[in-house]
Amino acid sequence: MKSLKYLSTLLLFLCCISASAFEVDGIYYSINNADDRTVEVTSSGGKYSGILVIPNQISYNGVAYSVTRIGGYAFYGCSNLTSVTIPNSVTSIGFYAFEGCSSLTSVTLPNSVTSIWEYTFKGCSSLTSVTIPNSVTRISYGAFLDCSALTNVTIGNGVTMINDYAFKGCNSLHEVYITDISAWCRIDFVGRYSNPLVYGCNLYLNGELVKELVVPNSVTSIGGGAFEGCSSLTSVTIPNSVTSIGGSAFYGCSSLTSVTIPNSVTSIGGGAFEGCSSLTSVTIPNSVTSIGGSAFEGCSSLTSVTLPNSVTGIGDRAFFGCNSLTSITIGNSVTSIGDRAFEGCSSLTSVTIPNSVTSIG
Repeated sequence: MKSLKYLSTLLLFLCCISASAFEVDGIYYSINNADDRTVEVTSSGGKYSGILVIPNQISYNGVAYSVTRIGGYAFYGCSNLTSVTIPNSVTSIGFYAFEGCSSLTSVTLPNSVTSIWEYTFKGCSSLTSVTIPNSVTRISYGAFLDCSALTNVTIGNGVTMINDYAFKGCNSLHEVYITDISAWCRIDFVGRYSNPLVYGCNLYLNGELVKELVVPNSVTSIGGGAFEGCSSLTSVTIPNSVTSIGGSAFYGCSSLTSVTIPNSVTSIGGGAFEGCSSLTSVTIPNSVTSIGGSAFEGCSSLTSVTLPNSVTGIGDRAFFGCNSLTSITIGNSVTSIGDRAFEGCSSLTSVTIPNSVTSIG
């Protein structure tokens, strides 16, 4: 099975080596559009090495061409390539473009690039830092997969989606830099390793370490996984403009001790505060109608919780493992309590189930 996968990858690689490719000053190109006079950087068959500066324009057979694209597999397997500068004329970088460039320590992405495709930097095991420009709107599946030396990443304000596995295997990540909390909260994080914060990173806003996070009024919802794993957060203040807190929004924020949830919030997603082991208390406002599964699972420092009358359902494992929880008040509007909702709450001596409850998991 593995050999079949390798063969298919090799065939794709070979298909990306254009028969019409030509070389100018040590870089290979193929013509995208003769009428527009644009070219893309293409594969050299693994010959690229050292420091490479790609020009924004070249001349071939007396005709000037703009370099607008880095083709798929362009630098695939160039294990001696150490640095690449991409010009502002380039708008697209193809899939697998830098896969396996194990000596690549630096890459400069211009403000003209709008997306980073699948596996673009997969296995660039010497890459230590990367800046995603504001022009990029999407970071695709596995884009930085197994970049094991990557210690910090800067995410531009234009990014609206980061796909699954984008940062999987980036075990050295410690710092994430952003300049706009509102833009960050709007990102659609698709999957467990889409958010670089999951490695317990510190978050920096305009160069300042974020400890006491005040979410701006321009934010209407905190997306799923938005601050997952952020180790620097100690407190969070959420404004009245926010109506929902997504699943795993603050999952694993181990230093988070307090959170202020406003009356505008109607739902707390599954796993929203799971693993926030320093969280000591939380006030759930009257506007909240549902508490998702595992919402506060593993909040081992949580001592008391009051659920308002607006809450109608408590999800599976909602307070699982909250072993410091000594008291909980369940409102008369609750009709269902999920499976193992309070399992492992060893300090909880008694719970009063209101008559409104018709289903207990």
